[in-house]
Amino acid sequence: MESEGLNVKMAEVRALCDAKGFSADPERIWEMLALIHTEVSEATDCYKKGQPLEAVGEELMDAIIRILHLLSALGLDAEAIYQHKMAVNWERPYRYNTARGG
Repeated sequence: MESEGLNVKMAEVRALCDAKGFSADPERIWEMLALIHTEVSEATDCYKKGQPLEAVGEELMDAIIRILHLLSALGLDAEAIYQHKMAVNWERPYRYNTARGG
């Protein structure tokens, strides 16, 4: 795994989580997935309640941090997955995967 792009951020997140006692044990994977969902729900709630966009952004960043922690726990290469997924998405048609045009 190359130390570049998202992998640098992933290593930083992992170091923080380890230092603060947030385990990356395999038995926590389900919990880590649920916590990502929680952060996105909190962002939705902030937006719905008309809170400043910075508050929405902070909740979204919490979701990104949790995603990077989970990718680290799974031993995945975040940068490689990102680059692959973006390449796939660029090849898709306009407004792909939308039932109502997005």
